[in-house]
Amino acid sequence: APALAATLFGDENRWGKLPVTLYPHSFVTENPMDNMDMARPPGRTYKYYTGAPLFPFGHGLSYTNFTLGCTGNATALPIATTCVVANTGAMDGVEVVLVYHVAGDDVRAQAKHPVPRRALVNFERVRVAAGAKESVTFVLTKDDVLLVDELGKDRLYSGKHTIVFSRSHGEEV
Repeated sequence: APALAATLFGDENRWGKLPVTLYPHSFVTENPMDNMDMARPPGRTYKYYTGAPLFPFGHGLSYTNFTLGCTGNATALPIATTCVVANTGAMDGVEVVLVYHVAGDDVRAQAKHPVPRRALVNFERVRVAAGAKESVTFVLTKDDVLLVDELGKDRLYSGKHTIVFSRSHGEEV
C-alpha cells in the first residue's frame, strides 16, 4: 500500500509500459471471434493491427516529460546507436526506450507470409533525474532484422530494413 500511495500522490515516479495493445470497442465487430489469424485485417497485436488502438503497445504515463534523441546512421550491421533521454520536467522519472525493426515494402513483396508492420527487438529502462540526461547504447545485429519465413526458418530478406527508436508516444527517431 505505501508504494501505491507514493505513486498515486506523486512522491514516486516509476511507471511501466503496456505489454499489450488495447483495442477500441469496434474491434469486436471488425474481427470475428473465430479468427485466429494474427495478420488478417484489422490484425492483432502491435505487430499487425492497422486500426487506431485505444492505447498502443508500450503506452505509459509519467509525472514528468522526456525527449529522445538518437545518433547513428549506419547502413551495414552490426551498428551501435546511442540514444539520449532528457528529462525536461521538474521531477525525477523513468522512461523506456523501445527499439523496433520495420521491414520495407520491398521485403514484404518477397515474403510468402505475413510480415509484421513492426517488431520489438530491444528495449531499455532509463532513470533520469529532473533536468538531466542519460544515454543508452543499443548494438543491433543481423539477428535483429531476421524474419521467420513460411517454413518457420529465420531468414534475412534483402531490401530496406529500418530501425525505429520510440517512447511509444511523441516523435520516433
